[in-house]
This record gives sequence, structure tokens and C-alpha cells, in this order.
Amino acid sequence: MSVILHLETTTRQCSVALSNRRSLLASRTVRNEGYSHAEMLLPFIDEVFKESETSKADLKAVSVSGGPGSYTGLRIGVATAKGICHALNIPLISVDTLTVLATQARNNHPGMDAYVSMLDARRMEVYSRTFNSDLNNATEIEALIIPEINTFPWDTYQNICFIGDGALKCRDILKGENRIFLEEWPTSEAAVNIATDKFETSNFEDMALYEPTYLKQFIAGKAKDPFGLSK
Repeated sequence: MSVILHLETTTRQCSVALSNRRSLLASRTVRNEGYSHAEMLLPFIDEVFKESETSKADLKAVSVSGGPGSYTGLRIGVATAKGICHALNIPLISVDTLTVLATQARNNHPGMDAYVSMLDARRMEVYSRTFNSDLNNATEIEALIIPEINTFPWDTYQNICFIGDGALKCRDILKGENRIFLEEWPTSEAAVNIATDKFETSNFEDMALYEPTYLKQFIAGKAKDPFGLSK
């Protein structure tokens, strides 16, 4: 068996999947207004093992979506993945979140000239990456402020599929002929083949050194002090 656990926590969507030899065994996904990863991730993991009647002793690797995305979501996903890997002495696999989104876009609309993944990075900024029709020759991961850009990486393509919450936010600015906008968030199911490819080539992460792709530094909000204790 080549059982892999897949964790996706980069957005408000919390998603877990279990696969064996590229076949999906079970999955769970929820998306709330806030972040529910801390509450839902571990119960989802237990549920996919129970539903598929798979023993955790059969697990061969853990795949985690490595960003870019929410700082808090990434920390929870990576910490959980590392903990399981350490406990079971199995390898850690990281998958690029924007590649996962592009995979979902191509599954929904095959044959487009380009697939552009966009994750909301607040205001009119997005984390973005552009892929050709075969999901090869991808651009580097970028943080783009859409209204301030005159030339985009996808300008040379005709039929374009944009996907992600960032794409929806920028739809009015980017709309045009032969452009499709998909309201989707990254899922653990879409990472199955990507992670399996890495597993089969032993493309694993160094758990002591691995950090997800943040792109932005974490900025802590102002602490609440309802009792005025800080005065």
C-alpha cells in the first residue's frame, strides 16, 4: 500500500484526504467565515481513516499544502503534518498551493491556453502563478497588486481560466473575452496526484528545516484588553 494523508489549510477552507496509489479513499472539507482548522483538522483526519477502514500504521507519507496562503492556516497544517511524520517516522511531502488550484481549474475546464491561480492577499493584492495548458512552464509565485500592474504574466495567452478567491475579487478588473473565473478554493483531493508523483520519486522535505511559503511576514493584531490591565 502507498497510503498518503493530504492536508490543505492555506485558506478558510479546511480539507483532508486519504489516498492509496492515486485512488481517493476518503475526504472531508469545510469552509467557514473564519478559520476552523484548529478545531476541524484532527477530527477530519480521524474520520477519513475510519471511513476508509485504513489503519494509521499503513500510512506511508503526509502531504501538506505549503502555500502561499494564510499564515495561521499554514502554521497549523505544517505543524500537524510534521507531528504525524515524527510520530510515525514517515516522510513529509509539500505541494504548491497554486499548482493545486491550477489542477482543479484544468479538471473543470480542460483545453484552456492558460490557468491562473489567485489567492486573496487582502485589499487588491493576490498571490498568483500562471500555468500553460499542460500546467508546465509556470511563472514564479508572485504577490501582485492588480490595479498597479500594466503587463501581466498571462497577457500572451488567448483562452484563460482564473481560479481562486483572489480571481473573484479581481474579476471586474480582469474580465474580457475568452476568460473564465472559477469560484473555488484549494482542496486536498486535487493534491493527490501531485503528492503521489513526489512520493514515487522520493521528493521529500527535511522536517527540521522545512518552512511553508509565506511571501508576507506575519503581523500580529493589537491585543485585546477588555479589563484595562495594560494601563
